Amino acid sequence: MLQPKVAIIAVASRFEQGVDETEGWMDLAVRTLKQQGVDVLAVKPVLTDRSNTEPVIAQLKSEKFDLLVVMNGTWAADSLQIDIIREFSTPRLLWALPYAKTFSLASVQHLGSVLKQLGIRFSYAYGAPDDGTVAQRIVQQAKISCLANLWNGMRVGKIGRRFTWRTMGPADITYDELDLQLAAGPNPVHIDIDELFDLVRKIPDGQAKQLIDTLKKNGKLGNVEVKEKALVDAAKVYFAQKELIKKYHLDAVTVECYPKYGGLDNLASAWLAEEGIVSADEGDLGHTALWKIMQELSGKPVALTEPVMIEHDGSLVLRHEGSGAPSLSEQISEVFLKPVTEEGGVVILSSIRPGPVTIATVWGRNGEYKMSVISGKAVRLSKTEVEKYGGGLAARIVFSIPADRVVDKMIELGVDHHLMLTAGNIAQELVDFCKMTGIEPVAL
Repeated sequence: MLQPKVAIIAVASRFEQGVDETEGWMDLAVRTLKQQGVDVLAVKPVLTDRSNTEPVIAQLKSEKFDLLVVMNGTWAADSLQIDIIREFSTPRLLWALPYAKTFSLASVQHLGSVLKQLGIRFSYAYGAPDDGTVAQRIVQQAKISCLANLWNGMRVGKIGRRFTWRTMGPADITYDELDLQLAAGPNPVHIDIDELFDLVRKIPDGQAKQLIDTLKKNGKLGNVEVKEKALVDAAKVYFAQKELIKKYHLDAVTVECYPKYGGLDNLASAWLAEEGIVSADEGDLGHTALWKIMQELSGKPVALTEPVMIEHDGSLVLRHEGSGAPSLSEQISEVFLKPVTEEGGVVILSSIRPGPVTIATVWGRNGEYKMSVISGKAVRLSKTEVEKYGGGLAARIVFSIPADRVVDKMIELGVDHHLMLTAGNIAQELVDFCKMTGIEPVAL
């Protein structure tokens, strides 16, 4: 789990009421933030002019942090704050205090206007330094900042047969890899699939069977409808992927499994997901990176899905060749391990547990990336219904608007067909993430 660090400074004016109280407000803010469990770097003195900015900048540069908080104790010169803010690429948050005599809110609004015109991204918070709700918002912004920093250097392993600019499957599930390397964002790390196969061959059957026995003993295997060899092969892929992730220092990995290697990594991906390790199908670089972000925000597994049917009741059916974590389902008895072919391959047949969900997708080129986010509610599906929809991992989602309007909008925008789904509502957090990374959030 990512542990963000917040740096906080305070600015004020000697000509405004509240300048003498600003340091005390800053100390109170630091205590309130620490009560939320976040690491805080408080840099003093309170800045009132340029005479003491250099030591403050130097100390900030000597430390590593994820979010720079600039508390406006009073109205403060915009030039003073801009001199500091422009020194750092780290996300910034402006804190306005609710004290009318200080003009703090007016100062933040004015500085925000200037930053907007300069193209400098920021967020803001309004409230007293001992306000726990404000502290929670700042901590949440710090977590998102941490993820924004991760996004801009994320290493995504792409395991495939060939190093082309497109995967074996549909062209829209990935970006030109050169485009990704030249723009701020995730970086692809190419790994020939033969290296995966070589590792699989070296893993002993006993090691693979021990994993299977442990899962079975702990009630995490599900209903097995495949041959033992298929399970053993999946366990070997699980261990091989872990080795590759460690070897190449990867944050996530995706395998070009479609169409030749169907079921190769699905079950391994599901087991890895239960450990918080991101392993996605079909060589989809962009959505593998998005999976990582959504998982960190929700603290829950993420499922890769596709829209397959608009039901008469206005709901949308999503499904994919099953590779979702078993905990995505309501209970392990609803998880079935199914064969892909007689030769091998395993997929999971199950449904997403009922309750609130967030669905997101990312697309674009040449650094002009967009993200669509929508929240909805998954409804219960029986095994028979999942099989009716084609098997694999399935979900039926009810939105606040009819599903045909959602699909109309996706097609109008040119949204990718891969839709990432997680339990809970993290729509606002994803929008905040977009603002910090320069991705354009687009409503569905």
